[in-house]
Amino acid sequence: MRESVKSQDSAEKAEYTALSTMADTTAATDLYPTVRSTQKNWSKSNIISLIILCFVNLINYMDRYTVSAILEEISKVLCGDGEVCSKQKQGFLQTAFLLVYLLVAPVFGFLGDRFSRKYIMAAGVFLWGGISLTASFMTSYWPFLILRACIAIGESAFSTIAPTVLADLFDENSRSLVLGIFYLAIPVGSGLGYVIGGAPADWQNGLRITPGMNFVAVGLILFFLTDPPRGISEHNQERKSYFEDLIYILGVKSYLLNVAGFTCVTFTTGALSWYGPLYVSQGIQSYNKTMDLDGTDLEGVPIHPDSVAFIFGAVLMVSGILGVLGGMTLSRILRPKYPKIDPLICGVSILISCPLLIWGLLSVKDNIILSFAIFTLGSTFLNMNWSISVDMSLYVIIPVRRSTAEAIHLMATHALGEAGAPYIIGLISDSIIKSSCPEDDQDCLDSSLSSYLGMQKALYLVFVLLVLGGILFILAALWIVPEKHTVDRLLEEQLEQLENKRREENEQKDIKLL
Repeated sequence: MRESVKSQDSAEKAEYTALSTMADTTAATDLYPTVRSTQKNWSKSNIISLIILCFVNLINYMDRYTVSAILEEISKVLCGDGEVCSKQKQGFLQTAFLLVYLLVAPVFGFLGDRFSRKYIMAAGVFLWGGISLTASFMTSYWPFLILRACIAIGESAFSTIAPTVLADLFDENSRSLVLGIFYLAIPVGSGLGYVIGGAPADWQNGLRITPGMNFVAVGLILFFLTDPPRGISEHNQERKSYFEDLIYILGVKSYLLNVAGFTCVTFTTGALSWYGPLYVSQGIQSYNKTMDLDGTDLEGVPIHPDSVAFIFGAVLMVSGILGVLGGMTLSRILRPKYPKIDPLICGVSILISCPLLIWGLLSVKDNIILSFAIFTLGSTFLNMNWSISVDMSLYVIIPVRRSTAEAIHLMATHALGEAGAPYIIGLISDSIIKSSCPEDDQDCLDSSLSSYLGMQKALYLVFVLLVLGGILFILAALWIVPEKHTVDRLLEEQLEQLENKRREENEQKDIKLL
C-alpha cells in the first residue's frame, strides 16, 4: 500500500512540475511562489540533451547542402556523357526531397504527440544516415534522386519532434534562448555543408562524411537524451483525435500567419542556398569573357570560381550566427515590455533584408567583393526570424498539440517554400535562357553569361514573396497576444486544479491518520 501511495505521489509530482514549467512565467510565479524553485532548466541532463539535439540539427543541414556545393560536378556525372543537367533537373533534386518531407511530417507529428520521442528520433536519424550513405554510390540521376528524397523520412522524424522536446525541457524564460541556440545549427550547418561537400577531390566522398556523424548521433540520442513528460499531464489528460488537433490548430490566427510568412522566407532561402554558389560562379566566369576558365588567367577577377562554395558557406555561417542571435536577443529584451514584438521583429527584419539582398544579387558580376559584403548584411536580417518564428508557433499552442503544430509548420514551410523553390526557379531560369538565345545556338545556351542573367531574372520572384512574408508577420501581431494569453490561462487553470487535487488528497491522508 505504501509503495502504491509513493508511486502515485511521484507521478503527481512529475505532473505538477511539467505543468508548472509550461505555465506563464509571471503569473505562475505570483500564484505559486514555489513553482520556479522546483525547476531545473539548466540541469546537467537538460544541457546534454540540448547539445545532442543541436549536434543532430547541425548534421541535418550539413547533409542537405553538401549537394548544393558540388551541384555542377554531380550534374556532369548523373546526366551522363559529361553533359550538365538542366537547372530544372538540378532543382528537382531538392524539391523531391522536400516533397517526401511534406508527406511524412504529419505522420511524425501524430506519433510525436503520442509515443516515445527519443526512439522515434533515433530511428529516423539512423534511417537517414543509411540512405544518405547509399545515395553516395549512385552514378545516375533517378536512383540518386529517389534515395536523396527518401532521406526526408529520417530527417522529418527528427525535425518535427526536436523543438517540442526542447519546449518541455525549458520553460518560457529560457525557451527563446534555447531555440536560438538550436537554430544556430541551420546557418552553421548549411555553411559547413558547402565547405565539406566541396573539400574532397571526389564528390562522392564529400557525401560520405555526414552519414558517419549520423550513426554517432543515434547512440547519443539513445543513451544520453532526456525525453521529458509533455507539458500537460499524460496520465490524466484526455487525448483528442488527430482531426480535433487540426481543427484547434487551424483556428489559431497568429499561428497561420506565422506559417504563411515563414513559408515565404523558406522559399527565398531555399532558392538562394541551392543556386547561390552556382549563380556566383557563373557571374565570376562572365566577368571577363576572354579569361581562361580552365587555366589560371584570371586577371581582374578577385575571387576564383573554385573558391566560391567555401566563401559562400562562410557568409552563410557568419550572417546566420549574427542574425539568429540578434533576433533572439531582441525578442528576450523587448518581449516582456512589448508582448507583440516577436512578429514585428520578424516582419521588419525581412523587409529590411529584401533591398539588401537584391543589391547583392545585382552586384555579383561587376563587384564580387561588394556583393558578398552586402549579401552578408542582408542575410543577417533575413536570419533574424528563425528561432522567433518557431517559438511563436509553440507558445500559442497547448503542449499536447505542439508536435502536430510543429509538423504542420515544417510541412507547410518546407513543402510550399523550400520544396518548390529550386524546381520553380530552375524552370523559370531555363525558359529565360532559351528565350534569350537564338534557336539552336548551343554556344549561347551553354555560356556562363546567359546562365547568370537567366538565373538573376528568375530569382526576382523570391523577393516578391519575401515582401509578402514580411507583411504577413506584421499582421500576426494583431492576434499574437490574446492567443498566447489563452494558452497561459489554460495552463494556469490546470496547474491550479492539480494543486487543489494534491491539497485535498493530503487532507484526506491526514484525516485517515487521525
